Amino acid sequence: MQEGVGKNQILEVPLTDTMSAYSKHFPEEGINLSEWMDEIHTRGIQEVVFWGTKSEASGWKNSQLFRDLVKKLQEDKIRLSTMDGAKFRSSPDSARKLDRFLRSHLGSVLVCYSENESNEFVKLMEEILSGQKKEPTKVYTSYSPNITPEKSRKEKQEPPKNHGEDFKASRITIRVKLLAIVSAIVVVSMGLVIGLATSLFRNYTVSLIQEYNLSLARLTGLQVGLRIKELSSKSSEFSDKRDLRPSKGSDSRKTSPPNYISGFFSTHPKILAWGKYEQGESSLVFNPRFVRDLRKEEDEIRALWVSIPKEEKEKFFASEFESTRLENISSKFGFPAVLFIEKDKSGKGLGFFLISPQDLWESARSALQTELFAIWVVDSRGRLIAHTEESETISAKDYSKNPLVQFLLRSPADNGSQTSIFEGKETLGSFQQLEDGNLAVVSSIEADKAFEAVYRIRRQNFYILISILSLAFLVVFLFSRTLTVPLVNLLSATRQIERGNYKVGIKPVTRDEVGVLTNSFLKMAHGLEEREKIKDTFGKFVNKEIAERALAGDMPLGGVTKDVTVFFSDLRNFTGMSEKLKPSEVVDFLNAYFTEMVECIYLTEGIVDKFIGDAIMAHWGALYTDENDARNAINSALLMRSALFEFNRIGNEIGRPLARFGCGINTGPVVVGQIGSEKKLEFTVIGDAVNLASRIEYLTKEFGTDILVSETSYEKVKDHYKFEELPPVWIRGKEKPQKLYAVLGWLEDPDCPKNLQELRKVCGIPEPDSPSKAIAD
Repeated sequence: MQEGVGKNQILEVPLTDTMSAYSKHFPEEGINLSEWMDEIHTRGIQEVVFWGTKSEASGWKNSQLFRDLVKKLQEDKIRLSTMDGAKFRSSPDSARKLDRFLRSHLGSVLVCYSENESNEFVKLMEEILSGQKKEPTKVYTSYSPNITPEKSRKEKQEPPKNHGEDFKASRITIRVKLLAIVSAIVVVSMGLVIGLATSLFRNYTVSLIQEYNLSLARLTGLQVGLRIKELSSKSSEFSDKRDLRPSKGSDSRKTSPPNYISGFFSTHPKILAWGKYEQGESSLVFNPRFVRDLRKEEDEIRALWVSIPKEEKEKFFASEFESTRLENISSKFGFPAVLFIEKDKSGKGLGFFLISPQDLWESARSALQTELFAIWVVDSRGRLIAHTEESETISAKDYSKNPLVQFLLRSPADNGSQTSIFEGKETLGSFQQLEDGNLAVVSSIEADKAFEAVYRIRRQNFYILISILSLAFLVVFLFSRTLTVPLVNLLSATRQIERGNYKVGIKPVTRDEVGVLTNSFLKMAHGLEEREKIKDTFGKFVNKEIAERALAGDMPLGGVTKDVTVFFSDLRNFTGMSEKLKPSEVVDFLNAYFTEMVECIYLTEGIVDKFIGDAIMAHWGALYTDENDARNAINSALLMRSALFEFNRIGNEIGRPLARFGCGINTGPVVVGQIGSEKKLEFTVIGDAVNLASRIEYLTKEFGTDILVSETSYEKVKDHYKFEELPPVWIRGKEKPQKLYAVLGWLEDPDCPKNLQELRKVCGIPEPDSPSKAIAD
């Protein structure tokens, strides 16, 4: 995966599932080397190669930055090497050689390239990454399908499943979890305390306020009752003293009040007027002081009274009532005004007062400690008579729908308290009915105003909660560093070990469980390093899967019978070739040849059983199987044919002898297991199927071909490849002639040879001198 090719970015080329090659521009002066080392450890890099020209390499030694970097790498036991980039690129097929060089390492490699080599080196890495290698002209390139090793094998599933393969790391870190848990504890506990305290305090406040409301309603009711009696007495007195008989239009004429009325007006500034009503006509005198306080003219107010329709006045005065009657006529005047009517007892007409509502509770109002409480009076039908809020008195709202008023009208008691909601506002109220039962005084307060102290305390508690939560965040954050930092280092070290770097640069920083875990982890890393060295060394002598099972103690002495596909290959004319080469050259030739061939076997999940001189014995299905063992074996043989073309092409350039091989493949039952003694064991397969595969390989010489398969193998794969059937042959140890088939190529290969003659021409196989003597007559 390419992460970038800038000076501070890395180009990554995956080599295997656990190993990658990285390249990065040589560090410039002023760069933070600690960040470099962290990146090297995080990616599990085990070797650093400095790539540049000879002149640049001599300049590096004089750079303090280079010396510091080398020192840090040596301290962390990172292997170091240098490479002449210009010389390497001048060699033919440099991209392929660089790929093979990188793959030859046991772990991931970082190549630090110089400024002068940056463009050319990045091109080489990108060529490896994209697979666009410079390929020379070939006479023939065999078709090669995309063959990748199978990761899931039936017999590989026998051990317990490694659940770590399905593990997905959470994005939520331990630090976040600690902060979340502490925050949740603080928020829940403080929230419960705040909620409980608020609820208790609110309930207590409601009881106190309702008690105060009830006391205020009683006090005001007493004051209103006394005031009504006083006004009733004065109205009767004025009616007796002033024998005034209203006539038509008398309410429009301005009349001066007599001295006894003027004296009453002077001591009662909230009385607007006194008047008399008889037979549909009224006459009244006004209080000059009240008129003056209103800043209006008497004629203007008198005109408002006259403007009230006669029918409406008759309704006010003609209604049935016991002794007194109060009517809210504020809407007629535009300012708070209550009509007080005294019942006619003498037959001389009805006396009445026009008063301000404040006159009813002036004394009680003065006793209020706050303006938060409202006092209002309603009649027996729930109509509003007066309210301490002038706007409410003037509005003439229908208070009969107020839940508190409905409650007092239904209540058999003369007082009570209730919390109600009217016009979207929650209200706490208490009432007191007057003695005559026609009026009731209500004291109320809005809940928002009543509970302002409760809400203020709740806000303060929330501020305390936020302060405690912030302090807890800080404490947990600082404490969590002692826990999460070592765990993060352990995580980084774990990833390094996953990539094969067992030289992890961590150490215990605490003596608690995390420190013990870190120390145990370091011991485990050392043990894994030793085990990996043994496995790598052992794996060069036996198959990697066998080495792993042997180290796990899962390879008991003895064997089992299985159907296995056995493969033999042998170099042609190797004896003559060896006579022309030095012994060291023979070894180098075989090592290069075996490297290419074995890679093809491993690519198809085969197991190399042994090398017999210049021959290779391999098998499929002995250790694990995917039910396609014969097909995997033939795939391997065809891949070996393609690899041999490339091997000979390169060999021709360097003067190496031409190589040809023969391959024999057979499928059948064999005994699989550890053969030998307790001190010397060898994992192998034995049986008639093995002998038959060896003899089939020998017959490739007589039939002039390179890959032969038995009939049992052919029957399993005949729908996937092109074959040419050969005459039945006698094979030693077999009672009947055996059918053999020459493999021409993959069925889907458009360039597959059409027959055996064309295959010989492509592969450079000479025609056989004479028909095989083993051919059955």
